[in-house]
Amino acid sequence: MSKKPESRDEMIKRLTERFRKLLEEKTPEEPGTLAEIEEISQDVGEQIKHEIEESFCGRHGSGYVGPKMACGCGGIAEFKGYYRKRLVSLSCEHVLRRAYYYCSACGGGFAPIDGKLGIDSLCTSIAVRTRVARLAAWIPFERLSKELEVLFDLDLSKNTCERIAEAVGHQVASENRSREAVVLSGNAIAPRVSPNRLYIGIDGTGVPMRGGGTRESKTGVIYETRERKGKAEVINQEYLATLERVDSFGDQVYARAFRRGVENARDVACLGDGASWIWRSFAHHYPKGVQILDYYHASEHLGTVANAWYGEDKEAAGKWVRARQADLLSDCVESVIRSMRSWKPADDESKEVRRLNLKYFTDNKDRMRYASLAANGYHIGSGLVESACKTVVGMRLKGSGMRWSQEGAEAMLSLRASLLTNPNIDLAPYAGPYLQ
Repeated sequence: MSKKPESRDEMIKRLTERFRKLLEEKTPEEPGTLAEIEEISQDVGEQIKHEIEESFCGRHGSGYVGPKMACGCGGIAEFKGYYRKRLVSLSCEHVLRRAYYYCSACGGGFAPIDGKLGIDSLCTSIAVRTRVARLAAWIPFERLSKELEVLFDLDLSKNTCERIAEAVGHQVASENRSREAVVLSGNAIAPRVSPNRLYIGIDGTGVPMRGGGTRESKTGVIYETRERKGKAEVINQEYLATLERVDSFGDQVYARAFRRGVENARDVACLGDGASWIWRSFAHHYPKGVQILDYYHASEHLGTVANAWYGEDKEAAGKWVRARQADLLSDCVESVIRSMRSWKPADDESKEVRRLNLKYFTDNKDRMRYASLAANGYHIGSGLVESACKTVVGMRLKGSGMRWSQEGAEAMLSLRASLLTNPNIDLAPYAGPYLQ
């Protein structure tokens, strides 16, 4: 039979006396230096928090309610004994003695006290999980495990950190998909916001996967600009990334843009590189959008042509690239195309370079009117979405030796995109209880 928990008044009386003795023991005669004061307050504070938490948990007892109790399946569960469970919170780590019941009808077991305390299968508090998830978005799991021990005196393994981060990331992704589904259902009411010009940029980058190979992460950024000190300043950046299919990704970007007022925007600017899937997505979701091929991506293609054309003659190659860049910045993309057509490559490899790049510039010439675009205040470079590929994906998912499961990568992409969009986001609603 479980011992009867102490009453509220008994607990308060015991803790008050304990804290009085602790302060008498720890408080010096002289105030001391700031460092000494800090050390004493930390020491006393930690002991007080530890004892308060254990006392509050202890008031629940073991959760024993008798030899039998109702199971959620409708059957009757039988008491099987007391089992211990390690709990980790910000204040302390302790072991809880729990009454355990088993239901033969559904084959499931449970401890009633878990529900009262909101304990999950990871044995951690919501506060611990929010901190783990937030830090996991920035540093590798193994390093995170060590930093938690140093900074918070938390003993969590690399695998536990990974499970927590993945679980929280999946909750973030799930909520995002639910919101997007409302928009895509056609039942959402368009917001009253009317941005002057809404930029939408999308791109892709590879993520190394377990078992070898990579999967493409489609990455998107939605933003606006404002004039400040004579320059266009980027504001209200919103990021998203996923390993899902192109069509699904395009829908996700549109759903986010819808909430940002894309249907009411005076102008929509669509930025991307030369990938055909990007332009198909833009044409489908934003048929009136102004499509802009990243100028710097186009310049890279000029460099590829020049290297194949002039070989070791770097001076001639550089001169040709600069001349063609001047053409692009003067709305003379046709001059670029004519110059490429005048090239008569001798080998098959160079012929393929010529063919691919003629197609690239011909297919995208209407997206390369850079002089006209710049004159109307448009960004002609997709630097922000290129940067998003690095910050959302590369800096966390493409580190040395990293390999990801699809589920883990998807969770981390959602987590990082949300934190980059809103650094002050409260992760507590996504952190439990009962994360598996």
